[in-house]
Order: sequence, then C-alpha cells, then structure tokens
Amino acid sequence: MNMLPAIQAGCEMGLFRTLTESEEPLSIESLSEQTGAAPTLLRRILRYLTSNGEVTETGKDCFEANYRTQALAAPAFQDSIYWMFNIGNPTYQRLPETLRKNGNTDSSKELPFQRAFNTDMAFFGWSKQHPEYLRTFQSLMTVPHDGDWTNVISIPSLAMSVTAEQAVVVDIGGNVGHQSARLRARYPDLPGRIIVQDLPETIQNAEAIEGVEFMVHNFFEPQPIKGAKVYYIRNILHDWDDEKSTQILKSLVPAMDAHSLVVIDDMAVPDTGSHWWPACLDIIMFSFFGALERTESQWTDLVSGAGLKLIDIKSYNSTTVDSIIIASLP
Repeated sequence: MNMLPAIQAGCEMGLFRTLTESEEPLSIESLSEQTGAAPTLLRRILRYLTSNGEVTETGKDCFEANYRTQALAAPAFQDSIYWMFNIGNPTYQRLPETLRKNGNTDSSKELPFQRAFNTDMAFFGWSKQHPEYLRTFQSLMTVPHDGDWTNVISIPSLAMSVTAEQAVVVDIGGNVGHQSARLRARYPDLPGRIIVQDLPETIQNAEAIEGVEFMVHNFFEPQPIKGAKVYYIRNILHDWDDEKSTQILKSLVPAMDAHSLVVIDDMAVPDTGSHWWPACLDIIMFSFFGALERTESQWTDLVSGAGLKLIDIKSYNSTTVDSIIIASLP
C-alpha cells in the first residue's frame, strides 16, 4: 500500500491539523477526544504515519507534529492529497491496461485518465463539470516549488524602462495569481503592470491581489497585451503535446516587440541521468494529458518550431530541474 490512503484518512480526521495546533505532544486519548476517531484506529494510523516520518512519536501513545505534519496540515497540501487520492491514484492504476490497449505505445488516442473515469473528454474539459476536483487542482497548483525563478532572471533590470501603463509581466495561465503575488511582494516598487490571465472558471476563484490585475483569456487565442517585457508561462506547456504547445507559443509572437521575452517556467530534463521526480512527472503528464516533461533538446526544438529564438535555459533547482527557458523574437 502506498501512503496516500493513510495520509488522506489523517486529513479527513483532522489529525495533522490537531497535532500542528498543539504546543505540546498529544496522547492517543486526547487525539481521540479532539478528532472523534477511536483510540484503537488512531494507534494503527499513527503507527504507520510515524514509521514513514509524517508524525513524530515521543513516547508510548504520545505524538507531536514535525515539519511534515505541519505541511500536511496546510489547506493547499490537504487539497493536493485529496486530488491525488481521488483523481491521481485511479488514473495511475489504469496505466498498464491503457498501454496494452494502445499497443504498448505512448499514443494519446486513449489516456489512463479517460479510461479511469470512463470519459472521452480531456482532463480540463472534464474538470469543469466537477467543481470540487477543479478547485482542488487549482489549489494543488499553488503549492510552492523549491527555488524561485526570479533568482535566475532579473525582472527589475527588464523593467527599468517600463511605464506605468505598460505590462512588465503577463502571467499566462497564471491560475489564481500565486506567482504574480510572490513577484509583486518581492518587488513592491516594480514599475508597470502585472497581469494574470486564465479562463473564467479560474479567474472567478481568484482573490484580489494588490498591484496585480486579472484578465480572462484563453492562451490558444491571440495574446491581447502588446509589447510586454515578459510573457511568463509556468507549468503550462508540460500539460500539452508539441502541436498544442506550439500553438500556445505562436499566439504570443504577434504581440511581442523586439524587447519582449517569453519566459517558460518548467522542467528541463537532462538527456541522461534524470532524477526520479522529473521522470515520474513525465509519466503523470502522459497519463492525464498525453503530454510530457521535455528535455533541453526538446525545448530547443519546440521554441524554434514556434518561430522564436532560444536565448538560454537556466535551472533554479538542480535536483528537480525546474528551469526557465528564455526566448525572444528571432
């Protein structure tokens, strides 16, 4: 058994939140009173969680929170667990039979997600019909990665000549604006506009962020903001195959000027010796979207195929190879 069922059970019981909110270790009896779970069940769940490091055992039938417990108590992490347990797990379990049906190729004519949920719809269209799954997916996307893309590119330098009316960053497919909020908090005096674009069902869930604008926009359509310094695309293109990703990039070209950059924030997988996490994400991208985590050479081909010039690929996390792929007009 993987850990997700036990962790999801702990989330539903309020176990991680109860331990995190306590300033001292809690006994089984106290946890039972506060969560409503039977002591015998708590012992079994906590035995498994402590053996995997999710909770710390301080003595017989006594437990306290550690940094993993604290993370699992956070709403965005709990939404992530909920989504992975209810949507991720059923999808991954259908991978082998889907591959068999597809002739053991990575053809996307039927995906494990579609087989798991008995649908011919793509994930994003299907999720619109299931608001709770869409909400938790949006929440999962806000969980921060290690590292910060702004550490390897100087946004203030790019913004030096920007006027108040000009866009400095257009955050394309920016969800509820979590990256733009971080950018504005880091550089509160950054000149120019920061604009988050996404679909209506996402924008309507976004809370107001001081110094950040929200705009409804489909990134397959022509980009309406002209001459921005940075068109920022985070964790979008790995959801789409090369044909669709090329369409997304091409939609930016007419809006760009000579000083505009496209900054793609995604994994750039090494051609050899990949860490397990990018390799795992690649299988996940195929299972849900028929897409992929791209290697550096694949990024080069994709960018040039969209009529752009690759300037650089800079990693800001050497382990997970989270990187920015920077491109301009030729």
